[in-house]
Amino acid sequence: MKIISLLICILFLASIFIGLTTAKNLVSIEVRVNDSNVDLKGDRDLIKIIDDDVTCDLYNDFVVYENITILNIYDIKTGETENVYVGGNIVFPKISENRVVYYDFTYNGFKIFNIDTSEKTDLIVTNWPGGDSDDFQFYGDYIIYENTDSGIYDTEIFLYNIATGKNIQLTDSPGEDYPENPCIYENIVAWQLTEGNIADIVMYDIDSEKYTRVTNTSQFESETFPSIYDNNIVYSYLYYDKVNGTKIYGLKMYNITSGDETSILTGEESTGSTPEIFDNMIAYSEVGASLRLYDLKTNNDISIYEGDMLAYPWNLNELYVLFTIVQDGVYIYRYNNPPDPPEISGPNSGNPGIEYEFIFNALDSDGDDVKYIIDWGDDNTYMTDFNPSGTDVKVNNTWSEKGNYKIKAKAVDTYNAESSWSEFEINIPRTKTTFTSYFYWFLENFPMLKILLLFVI
Repeated sequence: MKIISLLICILFLASIFIGLTTAKNLVSIEVRVNDSNVDLKGDRDLIKIIDDDVTCDLYNDFVVYENITILNIYDIKTGETENVYVGGNIVFPKISENRVVYYDFTYNGFKIFNIDTSEKTDLIVTNWPGGDSDDFQFYGDYIIYENTDSGIYDTEIFLYNIATGKNIQLTDSPGEDYPENPCIYENIVAWQLTEGNIADIVMYDIDSEKYTRVTNTSQFESETFPSIYDNNIVYSYLYYDKVNGTKIYGLKMYNITSGDETSILTGEESTGSTPEIFDNMIAYSEVGASLRLYDLKTNNDISIYEGDMLAYPWNLNELYVLFTIVQDGVYIYRYNNPPDPPEISGPNSGNPGIEYEFIFNALDSDGDDVKYIIDWGDDNTYMTDFNPSGTDVKVNNTWSEKGNYKIKAKAVDTYNAESSWSEFEINIPRTKTTFTSYFYWFLENFPMLKILLLFVI
């Protein structure tokens, strides 16, 4: 029995000099789920890009516009403009991801410029004599465009695949009917089919090659200027009340999956130019009145510009609306502000292997839900779920080794607007080890010896 006891003691003492460590990064989080709506207000940032009335387009943080031989690329984040000489006589630049497509009258066709590589590529030659900015659109690998041989009634819609070089004619309109104002999103193309004094919206599915007549108006109605995002097509609406001699204007929306048409808003003020849609937000103008934003979730309808001159939208995304005020210039309106940097609270010191709780809290001025991206300072990161603005979010973390760790965290809202980083330091010194603590560790990790020790006792 003495021999067994001696062996136990030898093993126990040897274990003191063995540098065994256990690392764990267990996380617990208190989550409250709440689907909040965007609360639009009229006090967002307004940025003027240029004084001239130029044709523009927007994608992520870039705005593109042209000046005869120059392609201008404006970076919203830095406020700087890159002027790229491309030559020729270019018009109507459109941007999708990192590429810009424009029409060159010297080349008589479309060209493409890659922002990342500065590569310029000639695409398809067409006989388009020129028109307006709605005559073609660009998305992914597709250019959807109008092409006219000799007059307005010879206009047809064509679809060009940049990757394959394939160009197909989508329409063959009879008589004096003509399609115009094409738009595209992913695999769906839509355009306005004008027949005499009325117009309807037609849709084409690139994958199935199926045509759908979205609307079927009467002789006193007209639906024009389609815009697509995800599963919805938005377009302008006009109804002439012959009995009362009045006109009703508005916006309608067609759901591609269900086939349902919804009237979004109506009134006696004329909507001007093309309405633009992104996610649940629609930008549209009222002639001589204002540029407005409509939220499909909340039904909030606000004015972001009011004046004597017409304002019309070019495009919008999850953060910005790009628009022109006639005889004034081009503006960016930020309708979604980023959250404030999160406040971080928790212990300033601790020991290795011990789990500690930290609280993260950030306010979003728009009332959007926020999530937190956390860098624990030890090559480990964590991202929380979305939580209501201003809610305490508790997250636990464990450091396995001693050191001084700098915790960094930033808040991200539901529209991917990011705050700046916040920092918090915690010091994890070497844990002072006692003989008793090692003894209990040894017994816990060697249960058979624990049983033998009981026999000795």
